[in-house]
Amino acid sequence: MEDLQWGLMMMLVGMGAVFLLLIILMAVLMLIGRLDRQPGGPAEEAEPDAFVPALERAENQPALPTVHLVTDGLDEDQVAAITVAVITHAETRRRKAAPETRVHAPGSQLFASRWLSVGRALQNNPFTRR
Repeated sequence: MEDLQWGLMMMLVGMGAVFLLLIILMAVLMLIGRLDRQPGGPAEEAEPDAFVPALERAENQPALPTVHLVTDGLDEDQVAAITVAVITHAETRRRKAAPETRVHAPGSQLFASRWLSVGRALQNNPFTRR
């Protein structure tokens, strides 16, 4: 009976230590999250702008940044056409990737699995002492 009580006490102490450390880790991570937050974040800005009409918000906000590609003698339509061609080519290659990357046809090498080959070897040649 003494061993059972000692075992239960050790189990409670061990599990209690694990859960206590998990709670301490959670508190530390929450504290780091609060200390790392930048002032004027999205949570603080959402409240005052909630009642401002959409047109007034659009006028007060700076313009969104635009991306300008440096291309040698290509206009935007040509760049867009090249981009669409590259994306289409990548999707086509992705769909065909399985047959192209195979070295052997499926099912042609049933011995390819190491587990299977070791198991078959042990069945055919059982262990013998030398």
